[in-house]
Amino acid sequence: MNSFKFNENQIKVIKALSGTLIAELDDLETEALLKTKATVIKKHPSKVIEFSKFDLSDNKKFIEIFTDKLVECLPEDKLVKINLVLNLFTNSSTSLLLTGYFKPFYELDRKQREAVLQKWSKSFKFYRNLFAILSILINVIYWTNFDNYFETIGYPGPDPEANGEKFTSKINLFPTYEFIHVPPEGLVLHFDVVVVGSGAGGGVVSALLAKAGYSVLVVEKGNHYHQNDLSLKQAESFNNLYENGGLLFNEDNSLGIHSGSTFGGGTTINYCASLKPQHFLREEWAAQGLTYFLSDDFNKSIEAVEKRMGVSSDAIIHNESNKILIEGCKRLGYHYKDVPQNTAGSHHQCGWCTFGCKYGEKQGSLMTWLKDARDAGAKFVVDCYVENILIENRKAVGIRAIVNGNRALVVHSKKVIVSCGAINSPVLLKRSGLRNTNIGKNLYLHPLTMVSGFFSDREVIPYSGSIMTSVSEVVENIDGDYYGSKIEIATFHPLYLVAFLPWKSALHHKQRMLQINHLVPMLIISRDKDPGRIAIDSCGRPRIHYSISNHDSKSVIEGMIAGINILVAAGAKTVMTGQSAIEEFEPAEKDPFNDPRYKQYIENIRKIGVEDSASSIGSAHQMGTCKMGINPKTSVVNPKGKVWEVDNLYVADASVLPTSTGVNPM
Repeated sequence: MNSFKFNENQIKVIKALSGTLIAELDDLETEALLKTKATVIKKHPSKVIEFSKFDLSDNKKFIEIFTDKLVECLPEDKLVKINLVLNLFTNSSTSLLLTGYFKPFYELDRKQREAVLQKWSKSFKFYRNLFAILSILINVIYWTNFDNYFETIGYPGPDPEANGEKFTSKINLFPTYEFIHVPPEGLVLHFDVVVVGSGAGGGVVSALLAKAGYSVLVVEKGNHYHQNDLSLKQAESFNNLYENGGLLFNEDNSLGIHSGSTFGGGTTINYCASLKPQHFLREEWAAQGLTYFLSDDFNKSIEAVEKRMGVSSDAIIHNESNKILIEGCKRLGYHYKDVPQNTAGSHHQCGWCTFGCKYGEKQGSLMTWLKDARDAGAKFVVDCYVENILIENRKAVGIRAIVNGNRALVVHSKKVIVSCGAINSPVLLKRSGLRNTNIGKNLYLHPLTMVSGFFSDREVIPYSGSIMTSVSEVVENIDGDYYGSKIEIATFHPLYLVAFLPWKSALHHKQRMLQINHLVPMLIISRDKDPGRIAIDSCGRPRIHYSISNHDSKSVIEGMIAGINILVAAGAKTVMTGQSAIEEFEPAEKDPFNDPRYKQYIENIRKIGVEDSASSIGSAHQMGTCKMGINPKTSVVNPKGKVWEVDNLYVADASVLPTSTGVNPM
């Protein structure tokens, strides 16, 4: 348990930052807030006035949750850096360097503090990064954990149908699982195969091996949550279902990473999007000697996976955001198509899928492959952290793990299959003493950002209906090698709004929150060409070293511009990017694309770019860190997934993918 504590003056700085980002507005600002174009203003004018007076620094519970969350989620060396930065704010001399004022940050008035943050957002990398991480963490943690103003902004919180007829009619869809109990004194087990991880890789492998007659044990680091356990609340869902409680960043904190850590892995929190590997990708891998990817056997495997997951486009009903993407593409002549869904023919209209599927319609691993494994006799352990793989005479013979935080589990097995995902699989191999220098290299993240459009005359409700049912590939081949971007639709709960739309001012923040139901979020997901790496720290945890390259940033930028074009063509009254140094833009009503102002706005997007914390960047897909190949000098596993340097040890997850895929890797 981390014993790190913030001192009194550091708490004062945190309170001052909080009360700057979400601040009590003055009379003129309140008047402007009441003139915000949004349907909720007319519904709840008195609540909007109350919202205008809300100052986050007065919320003692928030300060407690915020500091606890930092200590819980950040490694100690990053806490030390935050400690140092906060100390700089408390000293008049060093505060002068950061703020331009010879006094502690918390002694500045609200307008002075706001001007400081605005200046940082448009400054050089150090200040941009400082602005981004502080503003995102404070806003995300507040809007994730507190629902005081959900009704005011028109957001329902958990899906309002989650406990109604829609849910009760499907309450028995979830399969039930029994889990091996590990007693306080520990446990030793024997199986033919132990599979470490239960996601898209581990689920399939465990099902097929169990059905083939092997005794199979699946161990999962996260916990299992039944339908009845899924609250669909932002904070609870992130804490229970995501790696590091949803607060996982690369080393310089410029990129936020979402990765599943629960029974079913990423398939439990994924959207339903189920795109096939495209032919150019398969050709690229075959050219590296992996000819299986152009074989009929691979085609049959894809068909088998699609059949078991119920992948189809037949039941798609586009929500308003997806309709707007399609409308804009039609008007511009851009490519667009439906995205097949793994819903087994259900009209799955739930914008809360990223918090788990309450209705049992999304056919992730726990609804399909793990059920098949269970039916064939496989056994399961959850809350199981695998410390290392047991290796004797260059052969894997089992695992050593800790269950429920303090109970020892040893599993002896004939085979070990690592399916922990691209972040944790290489770290487990390294903790187990493997020395192949390729382990952890080749990290691809599909770096993504978001562009958004405000539709004043149209309630979009961007968290309702099916999430990602359409895609445009208009810029997926801008470099001639298919390392471009796709444009898709995201769900837009409050935490995503504040994570991807940069803070501009206290007034602007509250205006945008009131407009959430009029915003269309378009994801720009790039196929990155240039990889990063996963390292391991002294505590055996993964450290993510990744910076978006110049090549890949250009892919993201061209995707952003295409996305902005789509929004403008569809009638957006205001468009915005995740770039903190660029103001929002209001297109001309007539012939907007020939407006010199619009052309200058597009050039500014290119000029500012997305590197070095210039824009909000995230990742929902991780790949490549245990690369498959035909040569042990350049890869970690052979074409069958066997680790080169140890027998009876295999990797079966997205970490074996030789390059980024350009489609959802599930």
